[in-house]
Amino acid sequence: MADARAHHARNVRLFQVLALGMVLLVGYGYFNSTRFEDFLGYLISLAAAVAPVIIWIQYGAPGIPVLPTGAILYWIYYGVPALRGVAEAQGYSAEDVVNANLTVALFLVTATIAWACFLRREKISTSRKAEAMNNRAVLYLVMIGLILGVIFYIAIYANLAEMAGSLFGILRAVTAAPMLLSCYLMGYGKAKKAFTDVQWGIALFLLAVTVVLQTASLLLIGGVTEIAALLAGYIYTAKKIPWISGLIVLAFVSVLQAGKAEMRDRYADITVTPQIMPTLFVEWFQIGVNSFNGNQTAAGHSVADRASLINQLIRVEQWTPARVPYLNGETYTYMPSMLVPRLINPSKSPTQVVMNLLDVRYGFLTLQQTKLTAVGVNLVPEAYANLGYIGVALVGMIFGLLTGYFTSLSIGRSATALPTLLAIATTVAVINMEADLSYLASILFQSYIAIAAFYFGVTFVFNPRQKQLAGNEGLYLKDPR
Repeated sequence: MADARAHHARNVRLFQVLALGMVLLVGYGYFNSTRFEDFLGYLISLAAAVAPVIIWIQYGAPGIPVLPTGAILYWIYYGVPALRGVAEAQGYSAEDVVNANLTVALFLVTATIAWACFLRREKISTSRKAEAMNNRAVLYLVMIGLILGVIFYIAIYANLAEMAGSLFGILRAVTAAPMLLSCYLMGYGKAKKAFTDVQWGIALFLLAVTVVLQTASLLLIGGVTEIAALLAGYIYTAKKIPWISGLIVLAFVSVLQAGKAEMRDRYADITVTPQIMPTLFVEWFQIGVNSFNGNQTAAGHSVADRASLINQLIRVEQWTPARVPYLNGETYTYMPSMLVPRLINPSKSPTQVVMNLLDVRYGFLTLQQTKLTAVGVNLVPEAYANLGYIGVALVGMIFGLLTGYFTSLSIGRSATALPTLLAIATTVAVINMEADLSYLASILFQSYIAIAAFYFGVTFVFNPRQKQLAGNEGLYLKDPR
């Protein structure tokens, strides 16, 4: 009874925090917009993004909030850039901005309706023994997942990846999914006080090594995704936001983002090795700080401007069907072949085939440029390019059914039960805002297989006689004495 009251009190606080946050965000948008239409577009996407969060809290915050997490990112990538005038800087009209955010709202509303059909209230567990066992399982999963990640990136810098050949993609999938899973569970475990100070220090060290090895390639997305997964696990479990930690992370990411372009130019012909990493990061940080001090944080340098897809959507809406015809579902025909591992079908289409097709079709890149780089295309512009507003609504419904199904699977399950881990993997995948539907399906398919293998492997090694309990209660590990 006491646990139920505490759970209700936490949900009430969530509503209060959400209401206060909405008031502040609306006020911020109103006083910082240069055009009313920019504020209107910002408000439209904000309302559509917050709707699933409100519904989730009303149901008692059950399971893993897959759609609410993704929906907030759609507001960040479409609504916030509208307010900052990113589209206006490219010569797009106020009407274009409003139309783009209405398209995003159509996608999110359709997804929310489908997702909400899977929600139900969960029963409050009061078993302290089960919680102690669950905490130990979290510790095992976190450590094993992080160690796999460190080994994988050390192997890359040791040039062992080339020796793997076609197996490299499989090895990457087998290690990437458990690694991201461990990041989310780190946040969960921190909120549940599942770690001792020494255990937490070791986990942070392993995560730091992984992030450094990833970021040394001058790509921020991998490290940022892992830290975001950690923060999400903590926020959803503790029902509070670690403002200080979040602001510190944001400051570091902002500095590195500001200096990334110049660093890529400087190190374009240099092979990064562990020996030069300290020099690389010191130089990178100095360039980023100097960019801020020199007022060089114009469009393209700030994190907020970098996290923008509104120009992409506006161009697709303007060009289709005026300059290029609808694709009528062509980009989705690549999905079946992309789900087949390259080990089985060496001649399968590259994972960026849809991305390259859309990049060239809408002038984001030339055909020659696609051999060197790529511009990710989000689900919404891709859907509009195929079938217009009907496509946006249909893909939104599919997105809602997918996220709703995995949220439903995780309701009432322990944090280390296989359905919960699959729901976490889905959450981590949908926060990739530059993935088209076929690429997203490919990522999810690989993640599910990798996590299932990881889960049953750990269960078998540690509990050969208790495997049958793992499916119901999470990893069955010895109750710590």
